[in-house]
Amino acid sequence: MNSSYSAMLLDLDGTLVDSYPDAEQCWGEWAESVGVGDRFDLARYYGQKRHDIVRDLLPHLSEEEIAAHAEHVRLAEREYTSRVVALPGALRLLSALPPARWAIVTSNDTEVAKARLTSAGLPVPEVLVSADDVGHPKPHPEGFLLAAQRLGVAPSTALGVDDSPIGLAAARAAGMTALAVRFRHDDASLRDADAIADNVGDISVHLANDKLVVEITGGDLGHSNSPQYSRR
Repeated sequence: MNSSYSAMLLDLDGTLVDSYPDAEQCWGEWAESVGVGDRFDLARYYGQKRHDIVRDLLPHLSEEEIAAHAEHVRLAEREYTSRVVALPGALRLLSALPPARWAIVTSNDTEVAKARLTSAGLPVPEVLVSADDVGHPKPHPEGFLLAAQRLGVAPSTALGVDDSPIGLAAARAAGMTALAVRFRHDDASLRDADAIADNVGDISVHLANDKLVVEITGGDLGHSNSPQYSRR
């Protein structure tokens, strides 16, 4: 059986693009410069807002100082995009989605998100909800809810796709079906997803009766409270 949705809302980093090498360099250089290089692990923080990462590592700083450090990293990430690449199948999937039926929901800011999409050769969507647009980061559902609103769809009819536990929690909290894609998190940490795919290359869509019909190959389709996806 197929599962059909009104729209697909996708995370960016780790879902559509691999920006890890560039991000790791930016964050690694910053961590060394402030003396926390020996205990910094980007994998632990991947998908979180810069302010929250800085605050966790340097809790003694004022909010103004945290903002300054976060901006320093943001500017570096905007410039370091030469190694950002599209993940397998990302361009094929996005090319198959009608422009009014998909959005990106990212914890990054708009400038960096667009720079990474351009570097990876992927289209910039009509609806891109970034950290610039919300007051509450993932796992809060605000980003997914805002994207659904801008697309004009009910959240309960949308499919959220993310590689991180906090992103999947945000999609579920928004009332969406949550589909995980494997990147740098183990399956145990993705247990709140309705299903797990190996990557976006395992997802295909076609429009039928004004709905996106989603088909998945590979992955774990019987995970958690999984909907009935079809295998091709």
